[in-house]
Amino acid sequence: MLALNVNSTALAVHHKLIKCWLSKKIKGNKSRKNRLGYKCEDDECEICKIDMHKAALPQVLVDFFTSEKIDALVLGKPKNLIELNEDYLNLGVDNDITVKLFVKSGYENWFQPNFGNKLLNNIDQDTCTYCNRNYTLQTVPNRSRAQLDHWFSKETYPLLALSFYNLIPSCSSCNHLKLDAVINNDFAHPYTCNEENQKFTFSFNFVDLNKYYDIKCKVEANSKMDNTLKGFKIKEIYNAHINKELKDLLELRYKYSDNYIDLLINKTFQGLMSKEEIYRMIFGIEIKEEEYHKRPFSKFKHDIIKELLEI
Repeated sequence: MLALNVNSTALAVHHKLIKCWLSKKIKGNKSRKNRLGYKCEDDECEICKIDMHKAALPQVLVDFFTSEKIDALVLGKPKNLIELNEDYLNLGVDNDITVKLFVKSGYENWFQPNFGNKLLNNIDQDTCTYCNRNYTLQTVPNRSRAQLDHWFSKETYPLLALSFYNLIPSCSSCNHLKLDAVINNDFAHPYTCNEENQKFTFSFNFVDLNKYYDIKCKVEANSKMDNTLKGFKIKEIYNAHINKELKDLLELRYKYSDNYIDLLINKTFQGLMSKEEIYRMIFGIEIKEEEYHKRPFSKFKHDIIKELLEI
């Protein structure tokens, strides 16, 4: 799994969009007849310029959603979202009301078809956050560049269907793989997985090119990242590619001269290209961690190449 860096533009745009929508659903349009209704200070706001029906909500839920609570719902980090969801559950509100407002009306009928692609473009993640093997570029107009996976599922956590840190760019394969029963707070979240005990590196077991080799992940046992790799079946997914992605790198190391990779990187092109350009040309990958998402298999190949250079 790749770490996601917070894009300040994506966060700010999403915050304003959802806050205005939810505030209008709770308070209705501000008008002479409804002076307590909602309208933000931006006269050009695309949400506040349109009429929107006030949702029929129980008063306890209306009282719950203060301006501060809405901010927390939209901008809260994973741990804070779980705490907010617990506070909401204590209200005893009928779950169907929350599903109708946040999942059906909010996410499925309004946000996803109208603004989902805008959020993905602002986040600007070119490959799947979870597997880094599939491009999520927008290649056909009016088609989403990726899917938005709900880290906390819409079925179990309908309140969080529109929360920024709950919407993760992913490929369709990974979006349908995650198990809600094991994720909760036991997985390393993409936006918070840069802590030391959540790091991992790809490695391999090797006999020779014609016998046996397979992928392994070096990670702290039973850590959140360990749970994540197992939950998303990263080892199994990458083992399906060993005859292509891994074997090509091993052949560079073992079929040619012992220092072939080192020769290519540190001598042949030295002075002519930057190290990043060399890796991109020879291996088709990015070597800066914050840019792994730009090309498939970047983390995997970089980890393997680094190990080969050390052998």
